[in-house]
Order: sequence, then C-alpha cells, then structure tokens
Amino acid sequence: MYREQNPKIKLYQKQAGFSLLEISIVVLVLGIMAIVVIPDSSPTNQQKLDLAAEQIAQALRFAHSEALRTGEHHGVTISQVTQTITVKKWDLTTDPVSTELVPYHPVDKQSFVFDADTMSLAPGVSIINSSDIFNYVTIGRRRSLIFDPEGVPVWVLGSDDSIYRLLDGIVELSNGQNQRNIAVAPLTGRVTVQ
Repeated sequence: MYREQNPKIKLYQKQAGFSLLEISIVVLVLGIMAIVVIPDSSPTNQQKLDLAAEQIAQALRFAHSEALRTGEHHGVTISQVTQTITVKKWDLTTDPVSTELVPYHPVDKQSFVFDADTMSLAPGVSIINSSDIFNYVTIGRRRSLIFDPEGVPVWVLGSDDSIYRLLDGIVELSNGQNQRNIAVAPLTGRVTVQ
C-alpha cells in the first residue's frame, strides 16, 4: 500500500547476473581444460637430438659446399672433449698443414663453430664417439675431415702431399636415451643423418 502511494520507492528486486564466485569457478575450470587439451610446445628430447644432428650435418655440408664453391680445401674439426665442431679452410702450402677460420656462417656472418655444450636449443645432447671420428686408409683415425676441391673427403699430409681417402666417418650423438648418427660418404662426401 505504501508503494502504491509513493511510486518512486521500488521494492528490492533481484538483479540478473553472475557472482564473483561463479565467474572464478568457470575461469578455473577453463584453465584446467586448456592445460589438459593444449599440447606442450617445448621440444621433446627426440626433437632436441634431431635438431643437434641437423646442425652438425649442416656444418659438414657447409664445409663440403665451400670446397666445391671456392676450389680450395675446406673441412671440419670435431672434438669430443670440447663438444665443438669447427668449419675451417685448410692451407696445404704450409708444413704442417695450417687452418684458418675463414668460412663464415651464411646467416650470422660469424666463424662457423657449433658448440654442443652451450647450444640452448638442444641441451643435454652430446657427441659420444669413443675415438676420433674420421677413419682414413693407412693412417687410421683423425678428428678432422678435409674436403678437396672436388668435394671428396680426404686427409692430406703437407710434408709430402700424401692424400689418404676416408674409409668411414660417423658422428654419434646422444641425449642419454636416444642416439642419432651423422655419416659422411667416403667417395662423394654426401652427409646423411641416420
């Protein structure tokens, strides 16, 4: 009755909407569903191993292509101790044969050095060869590989210009669970990831 006499006063009416508690519960449920449904975007151990193998193969391929492109001896030195792969230009006119860090990475224009220990994209991947990687006819294993101007993998002794052909060259990588091999073909210098 009072309301009928004074129309300005309205009875408290319940307003439509959601409470803060209801909205918080919905956001929490959606967050949990997103965590479960959306896959993890960080690389797996196998992907890290594959990435490291491809980068080492790229360093070998780069040395091979530089030898073919320039008509000069280029190669790589791989150290299991320091976990580094370095692309080099080899000077065969000196005795002993000397090297220069002349070849540059095509993108960042720095010397082409791959360090497996500090590579942020593939932590935990290491070179696991138990001995020097490249095996040559007569002289045995060496940690370096030279591509001659025709792209053939060889070892050259500067004192008498003796050339030794590659028998096999396989870089073994591991992340503790899986293993990947990078092989250099003895006659052609072709690099494959296995």
